[in-house]
Amino acid sequence: MIRRRVKVFAPASISNLGPGFDVLGIAVRRPGDIVTAERTREPGFTFTLQSADPRIPASARENVAGHVALLMLEEIRPPFGIRLTLHKKMPLGSGLGSSGASSVASAVAVNALLSKPLPKYELLRFAVEGERKASGAPHADNVAPSLLGGLCLIRSYDPLDVLQLPVSNRIIWIVVHPDMVVKTKEARALLPGTLPLQTAILQWGNVSGLTAGLISGNDLCLKKCIEDNVAEPVRARLIPGFEEVRRSSLRAGALGCSISGSGPSLFAVTTAIRLADSIAGAMVRTFRRTAGVRCDVYISKVNRDGATVRSV
Repeated sequence: MIRRRVKVFAPASISNLGPGFDVLGIAVRRPGDIVTAERTREPGFTFTLQSADPRIPASARENVAGHVALLMLEEIRPPFGIRLTLHKKMPLGSGLGSSGASSVASAVAVNALLSKPLPKYELLRFAVEGERKASGAPHADNVAPSLLGGLCLIRSYDPLDVLQLPVSNRIIWIVVHPDMVVKTKEARALLPGTLPLQTAILQWGNVSGLTAGLISGNDLCLKKCIEDNVAEPVRARLIPGFEEVRRSSLRAGALGCSISGSGPSLFAVTTAIRLADSIAGAMVRTFRRTAGVRCDVYISKVNRDGATVRSV
């Protein structure tokens, strides 16, 4: 069936998951971005932004959603045009893959209108270009889970090779987004260019142990391995109250807590659903006390579907 008009939802994602810088990411159920797109008789591309945030670029070339759509159209050259609207729901600089969700939603929407849509996995190469546009680095640890769903491991970037891994449904993901902004490009600039061998060894062990814990739902693995010795030590300074909030989550029963992506959002995990609200509440109260900011809270199991499309 050829679609004439579609609506696509692309979910937020938690990347890094502690030690897995640029190689691990998971999709959550909310928040997310929405793109609507429709065919037009005349070739060409029209982009519209619906957002109350004046910082988000409204031009097709500067907005990641428009940029990704144009890249696809320039390569595929369909015999029709596309009118695309980004309904921007996610905040900028949240650490929840905001640019990734916009990029993915755009790629999936354009693809859904094609007479012969590409396999979903092939859209990754377009979506990472949205990340390059946003942050200067074509990282895939947000766009892969947002597109494909579940837990994704980026095995290689050249060539791009993403593995979808099983993930335990026991794990509850608690995300607390404080009312502050951390720009991905600035957060990436803080990262060290080299690592001492012992730090690298410790990080490799934690990534491997965390992956095993995510697959099995093993509490001990999660508790031991949500530990980042590379990005978190330098990025924590961008998030007022970070250490106090992290400690408050652990006191409330979280198995682990770290920075979601570049921040300022923090994520915590538990396998006890009864503790999720208490952990979130402790984190919110500590952010309010230490940084004087309000927070949004998202509690979710893994989103296994990724980006979803429907005709409208």
